[in-house]
Amino acid sequence: MVMENGVAKMRELPSVEIKPGETIAFTPGGSHTMFVNLKHPLSKSERVNGTLIFERAGKVQIEYSVEGIGAQNASQETNHTHR
Repeated sequence: MVMENGVAKMRELPSVEIKPGETIAFTPGGSHTMFVNLKHPLSKSERVNGTLIFERAGKVQIEYSVEGIGAQNASQETNHTHR
């Protein structure tokens, strides 16, 4: 993310490196997943199934919890850490 004329601009990352033994937390305001070009609007508190694809571990099915626009604090239930 970069600030440009007072506006936060994000860019797509084709992958995220997680080194052996390290973790990454996907949280509002930090590293997160953003869906674009959806077929229908998502509602706050809705759950969406997804797939993470790891180079060596293969596919891992996950469930996302939809937060409101501008959400900053994920609840304990939706604050996931993946290895």
